[in-house]
Amino acid sequence: MENAVLTGGRWFVLGVVVGAAICCAGVVYGAWWLTFPACLALGVVMRARTAMPAGSLAGLLGWGLPLAWEQWHYGIGPAAHSLAAIMGITQAGPVGPVVLTCLVGLLLGLTGAWVGAATRSVVFSGQSASSR
Repeated sequence: MENAVLTGGRWFVLGVVVGAAICCAGVVYGAWWLTFPACLALGVVMRARTAMPAGSLAGLLGWGLPLAWEQWHYGIGPAAHSLAAIMGITQAGPVGPVVLTCLVGLLLGLTGAWVGAATRSVVFSGQSASSR
């Protein structure tokens, strides 16, 4: 019989999936800022060495998946071309705004996870390792 306890890798995957779902829902429904608190929670509940990659991946997926869905169903090429022209990065074509959008999600997730991990380490700094 298998052990029902989640191992480190399973916690990582679970954190990324739940974090990405919250981030994606926030982006779709106009609450793009939910990426930060969702990944902040990941940073609080996970260890720092796994929280930051998990937060980054959750932010990237949370912002990238809605873009991929929009591209699949409607095509974002014309809007991305216009946005690239407004931003002055016409050399990058429509890829530039898409990459920058995904980078914003990644950085929001990374920052949230980092702040959460730092908060966790400060709060638990006075306790012994066995009481964590």
